[in-house]
Amino acid sequence: MHDLISSSKWSLHQFFSKSPYVRPYLPPTSLYQPALLEDYLGKYGTVYIKPTRTHMGKGIMRVWKTADGFSLVKERGEPVQAGSLSELKQQLARQCTEKNYVIQKGLDLAELDGRPYDIRVMMMRNGLGKWQYAGMLAKVAGSDSVITNVARGGGYAVTVPYALTKSKAVEPEQVKAIVAKLIQVSHRVCAHFNKYRHSAQIGVDFAIDKQGQLSIIEVNYDFPSHALFAKLKDKTYFHNIKRLHYQYKNRVKRKKKKV
Repeated sequence: MHDLISSSKWSLHQFFSKSPYVRPYLPPTSLYQPALLEDYLGKYGTVYIKPTRTHMGKGIMRVWKTADGFSLVKERGEPVQAGSLSELKQQLARQCTEKNYVIQKGLDLAELDGRPYDIRVMMMRNGLGKWQYAGMLAKVAGSDSVITNVARGGGYAVTVPYALTKSKAVEPEQVKAIVAKLIQVSHRVCAHFNKYRHSAQIGVDFAIDKQGQLSIIEVNYDFPSHALFAKLKDKTYFHNIKRLHYQYKNRVKRKKKKV
């Protein structure tokens, strides 16, 4: 079970679906098969097709319906056009170089200056071994990118209150409540994750759509980036993450010495 959970976006989706607290935030997702394309595109108009075992946005494709057929972008660049569903399936067959993929409802992400963004919430174990909120930021996609990963997509990072307010995803008086909800759900994610695997740090990626609704895009539990937070002008979160990281490392060292 541990290996399944640690190795696949699909296995993680199934795992988190078992939590009544986390499940409502998961977008509709299936293990990708070409036969599902018509159903998913018919229901949602836009879908994402993601390799199950890659990270940092690698290999992610956005597919959407157009007036003349369909469009497809892999990571970033000019859309590839397909005039029919069968042509789209052929295009995807050429683009799908990994073994397994998931297909997911495309979320109408809130945008900053025309670029979609998502939100990374960083959770760390502290010196007592307990989960603690360490910081959050908004990752804004690059100018021609369908992914918000800053390193691969050419984007940038800003504070969450700035992103929420400037994008008008929510009313200004709702910003504090959204931030509190992001932290609360991230604690739920960590509590559920404890059941199958130990991790010292988890980065939860949330989507916020143009109606202000939250969804979980991905849970990063191996090495969620600390350096991402150094991109903010205010380094408070970055220093907080490093402090908690060293507190927990020292706790582990002390325990090893006792043994």
